[in-house]
Amino acid sequence: MKIPQLSHFLTYDLWKDALKLISFQLELKKTNQHFNTFSMFYYGRLGNRVSAVVAEQYYRDRVKNNLFYGLEKEFLVVPYPTPKTNLGLRNYKFMTYPARVLYYAVGLYLIKLSQDFIQGYCNQHKHIASYYGGKLLFNNNSGTLPKKLKYDSIWYKPHYQEFKKRIQRELDGNLDNRIIIHIDIQNYYDELSIQRLLGLLKTNIKPTIQRQLNYDEITQDQIKYFIEYLQNGKRGIPQTDNDIVSAYIGHLFLVFGDLLIDEELNKFSEIIQSHAIIRFMDDMYISITFKNDVSNLIREIKINDLASRIADCLYEKLELRLNTKTRLFWLNNPEDIEDLHKNLKKVSPDYETSDDSSSGIPSQKVDRIFDQLETLKNSSLDPTFRYRRDIDEEILKEVYTESVRQLLDKPENKIRMASIFTNFNFDLVMAQPKEIVIILLQDKVASEMFEKFLLAKGNFGSRDVHLILTYLCQTDFKSLKLINVLKKNHFMCPIIDVFLEEEISSAHPGYYDLIFDQVSKISEMPNVIEQIRLRIKAERRDDFSVALNHLVNEIHAICYELDSDNKNKNNSYQANETGAFLLSKNVPHATCIKIRNLFDRRNKNTISHADPVGWSVSEDEYYQYHKHVGICLNHVLEI
Repeated sequence: MKIPQLSHFLTYDLWKDALKLISFQLELKKTNQHFNTFSMFYYGRLGNRVSAVVAEQYYRDRVKNNLFYGLEKEFLVVPYPTPKTNLGLRNYKFMTYPARVLYYAVGLYLIKLSQDFIQGYCNQHKHIASYYGGKLLFNNNSGTLPKKLKYDSIWYKPHYQEFKKRIQRELDGNLDNRIIIHIDIQNYYDELSIQRLLGLLKTNIKPTIQRQLNYDEITQDQIKYFIEYLQNGKRGIPQTDNDIVSAYIGHLFLVFGDLLIDEELNKFSEIIQSHAIIRFMDDMYISITFKNDVSNLIREIKINDLASRIADCLYEKLELRLNTKTRLFWLNNPEDIEDLHKNLKKVSPDYETSDDSSSGIPSQKVDRIFDQLETLKNSSLDPTFRYRRDIDEEILKEVYTESVRQLLDKPENKIRMASIFTNFNFDLVMAQPKEIVIILLQDKVASEMFEKFLLAKGNFGSRDVHLILTYLCQTDFKSLKLINVLKKNHFMCPIIDVFLEEEISSAHPGYYDLIFDQVSKISEMPNVIEQIRLRIKAERRDDFSVALNHLVNEIHAICYELDSDNKNKNNSYQANETGAFLLSKNVPHATCIKIRNLFDRRNKNTISHADPVGWSVSEDEYYQYHKHVGICLNHVLEI
């Protein structure tokens, strides 16, 4: 039986398109601050080394056959927390360059699969306007991304501006009969069900497209498994900086949410004259215009019923829950309109764009920035941890305007800046880290004080890591001292090791401690690679009893494939034959004995045998066996 692999649906063309996408992001980084992020700096540091990943041989040897699952160093994915407002945390992922390329390739496959559905059906509903901050489209003729990607293919700003303008249009005209509901989904990236998304695609994509792109049960299983591998067995999809692919997958899942909500709204046609669904990623605004003859009491009753049905529907159909930020705005109430305007300013606050309606000449904008910084300086750390309490985010975002930055660079403004940042509590930079760091970097003294503050950190957490990374991203990672400080954080330590190593195709890619010339010997052993894949999955969920079974199967299958002298390769090739082969390869006696015991331990493992005296495998016990399998392989896969 043929072993399922990612290459069942993933092609070398998609691999090349993924490389093209990352290269385009790195090209934009030269002129666009939006791409000044940790991962992009790391990928940029690799320079010409990325050429190794471009080669089709690389794709065949590591990706096409699923061997990458066993190359745990080369295809490394490390989780680390990054702060949200209050004490909330996002679960971010750091991916090595090959891992990011592979994730992009799988994501691009989903874009290609769903393109006709999005353009040919979803986008035809003019009262539904949804955006994800990009516009990645495949050529219908070639089936690949355009040779030259456009700026707005991955640049969020024009899409974000259109989203806000679309909402603004709902605030024009007669507002007496109109309300807006803001839907906010709880922990969206972490709660998204990839299995449910794959099922929805199976139901809604044209059968001819599914057949053309091999979208079948094997493909669904391979994608689900791969995403769970990236997520370390947990629910959701990866969050990484500048990840246009995750943005699209998140958008695609909520396209079905748009359609579900649209159906619910249509059920209330007796009171609703018209409606619009406007969404940027998981920030959704539903505009409803009532019929003139509907009383206020009926409106309140029906809208309460509608909101409840929307919440139920999103949970039942998509397994998504709404959070407390979800609220209703009555547009015949001036206070609600004011609150809505404030709420709109908080949509995707990490984006580097100021309010398009902001007024004033550059000097006035600079004055407003300094006023904000003075206000922040004179405030205290909020006991509720709401760092943005006294800060107008839109004002500080004016720093992204070129004319404002030029004014900040003038001597008189540097003097004002130095005064503000003297005796400044730099913990308050968390109020709006990126913007404040960009401002203080305009003055050498202020930036030196901030760097000293960061270097003086003792025991530090995710917020301190975020401040250090923000500063390093704006200073081209020039401070080796700060880079080394990050190693004190247990989340960041393995990431910084990879960052400083600046390698892609490493001599030791992470399959035990073997060099790739040894590992390549199993690249055409699908049965072995399948056992590796299953073993890694079990290890990641800390299921060491299952992992041990696959570990036995892995060493057994390798020996079976390599033992050309054994003339009786059939079902009788068991522990004794494996042991004899290991001895012929001069494997140390202690390790041979350990492998012999490994086969025996498998027979008393509660997973494989319902033996009344069987017992489960502990983590320490498992990794002792794992170590000796590595020693074995170093001998049997000798060059």
